[in-house]
Amino acid sequence: MSIAELAQFLNVSRSYVVRKLLRKHVLRPVYVFGGCRYVLRSKAYAYRVKRQRIARRALRELARVSQEARLYS
Repeated sequence: MSIAELAQFLNVSRSYVVRKLLRKHVLRPVYVFGGCRYVLRSKAYAYRVKRQRIARRALRELARVSQEARLYS
């Protein structure tokens, strides 16, 4: 999966993919063919699933706290 495809798949910019995910070794290994960088599709999918799981957990926690505080009665 190319960097552009990966950015579209994760719904982020290409520069975010390079700066945050590739340079910090979050999505490794990176393969280079003819000057273009590629990441394994399985690694990208696993990363997306992990981030979605974290986001859902945080949203459930936020809903729980707001219900306990009776913010939406």
